[in-house]
Amino acid sequence: MIDCGAGTVHALARYGLPWEGMTHLFVSHFHVDHIGELASLFFAFRHGLPSPRTQPLTLLGPQGLDRVMSGLQQTLDSNLFDPRFPVELRMLAPGDRVKLGPASAVCVTKTPHTGESLAIRIDSGGRSVCYTGDTGYSEEVARFFNKASVMVSECSYRKPRPGVAHLSVSEVARMAVIAQAARLIVTHFYFDVNDEELKRELQSSFSGEVIIGRDGMAIEV
Repeated sequence: MIDCGAGTVHALARYGLPWEGMTHLFVSHFHVDHIGELASLFFAFRHGLPSPRTQPLTLLGPQGLDRVMSGLQQTLDSNLFDPRFPVELRMLAPGDRVKLGPASAVCVTKTPHTGESLAIRIDSGGRSVCYTGDTGYSEEVARFFNKASVMVSECSYRKPRPGVAHLSVSEVARMAVIAQAARLIVTHFYFDVNDEELKRELQSSFSGEVIIGRDGMAIEV
């Protein structure tokens, strides 16, 4: 399950990520860096798979996702979102919960970023992966991530920017502390990252494991 932003198709192709194994796709909100490769992804599904796919794909996202998909389809190609396998669109509101299987479920909560933006929590077999999407500082979102096995967080700026709905390094660390997350993966940088320096800065207040996110990274949970 991924947020379909810049680099999605590139990562799938370059790093051999499992196209056929992708069962769900999560869209956190409608800024272009988070939906910009939906069209490319579905074009690849339709024309670029090494072997035919029959497994259904479920798109999860905020209210209005149908409008986004319809607009892309009308603009680009009437067959764009007909990849020759079943596709289900499920629009979620804060607090919604969706079962993925006998022991797995996702739930979402609102983030302070755009009118529709959501964070997601995936629980399976006693473990949890939580993803902020884009967000301003929010103790409510941090508490939603309570005891996360892995917290994946945007980390846009080095220092807080008042009035800007993105997280700084210190705000990410504070939210991870409140969440009591075991591991923190940071991504979505608007600054040049020195991995070791950023780790030290985050670990000055957060005692869990810190990982600097990169395209193609695989993490065992």
